[in-house]
Amino acid sequence: MQDTSQIDSAPAPPPDRSALRRQHAILGLKILAGLLIIAAPIALASLVVPGVFGVAFFGVLAATFGWISGGPRIGAAVVLSLSVLGVIAIMLRENTIVLAAILLLLGVAYGLAARKGVGKAVLQLPILVPYFMMSPPPLFTDPPVFDAAYFTGVLVVINVTGAWAILVLHLALGKRELVALSVPDPRVPVLYGTVLGLMSATVMLLGTTTGVKSHWVWVTLTLYVLADPTQLLTPKRMVGRLMGTFAGFAAVALMALLGIPDPVLQVLALPALWLCLTFLVLHKPYWEYSLFLTISVVLMNSRGINTLLLDAERFAFTLVGAGLSALAAVIVHWVLDRRTRTARSRQV
Repeated sequence: MQDTSQIDSAPAPPPDRSALRRQHAILGLKILAGLLIIAAPIALASLVVPGVFGVAFFGVLAATFGWISGGPRIGAAVVLSLSVLGVIAIMLRENTIVLAAILLLLGVAYGLAARKGVGKAVLQLPILVPYFMMSPPPLFTDPPVFDAAYFTGVLVVINVTGAWAILVLHLALGKRELVALSVPDPRVPVLYGTVLGLMSATVMLLGTTTGVKSHWVWVTLTLYVLADPTQLLTPKRMVGRLMGTFAGFAAVALMALLGIPDPVLQVLALPALWLCLTFLVLHKPYWEYSLFLTISVVLMNSRGINTLLLDAERFAFTLVGAGLSALAAVIVHWVLDRRTRTARSRQV
C-alpha cells in the first residue's frame, strides 16, 4: 500500500494571486451591476414623485447591510422594523422623552441580540432610526406634510425599495446566512447596549432641545459603529475604524477644496458606496471600507449644505462619538468589576 504520510503532511500550494484578483474583480462588477439595477427604477420614480430617492436611501441601506449580515430574511426584517420605527419616530417627533425611551430600548435590543452573538443583524436600527428623529425625510413636498398619505408613502417606499435591493443582491451575489459570534461573557452585551442606549438618548435630547441642532446623529452613529459588545474596548479595532473614517473626511475635504461642484460630488457618492460594499463583502479590514462609506454618506447628504462645513462638523462629532464609545466600555468594565468584588465580599 502506498505511503501517504508525506502527502498528507505536504504544505498547501500557495494561492493563485492572479485568480484571486480575477474573482475579486468579478465580484466587484457584480456588486456594481446590482447597485445600478437597484438605483435605476428608484431614479425614474424620483422624477415622478418628489422625495422618493431620499426615502428609498434608507430602505436600500438597511436592506443592503441587513442582507450582508444574515441574508434575505434578516434584511427584510431590518427593513420592515426600520420603516415602522421611522414612522413612529416622526409621529412622536415633538415628544422628546418618548423618543429618548425608543433609543434606550433600541440599545437594550442591540445588547440582547449581541448576547446571542447576532448583534450585527439589528445594528442598523439604532444607527438609522435617529435620522428620522433629527430630520424626517421629505416626500411629496418639501417640507413634508405629515398626513396619512405621507406616512403610508414612507412605509411603502422603504419596504418596496428594500425588498427590491434584497432581491437583486440575492440574485447577483448568492446565498448568505447569519453567523453567530462567540460571547465570552454574556453579562457584557446587555449592559453595554443599555449604556449605549442611554448615551444615544442623551445625545438626542441635547441635539433637539439645545442650540446644537445640526447633524447630531453622527455622534449616535459613531457610538454604535465603534461598539464591540463582546470584547468591550479593543484599541486596535477602534483605531483602525477611526483611521478609515478620518481618511474619508480628508478625502471629502480635499475634493471640496479643489472646487468640485456639489452636483458632481453627489454623483461621486455612488462609486464610493460601490467600493464600500465591495470591500465589505470581501471581508477587508474595516478602515478600508469605512473610508468609502464615510465619503458616500457625507456626499449623499451634502445637498444644499456647504460640503466643507458639513465635513468638518461630522469630523468633530465623530471625535465626540469615539470618546463616548470608549467611555461606555469603561463604564461597563467598572460596573462588572464592582459586581464581582461585591459578590466575592459576600462569599467571604
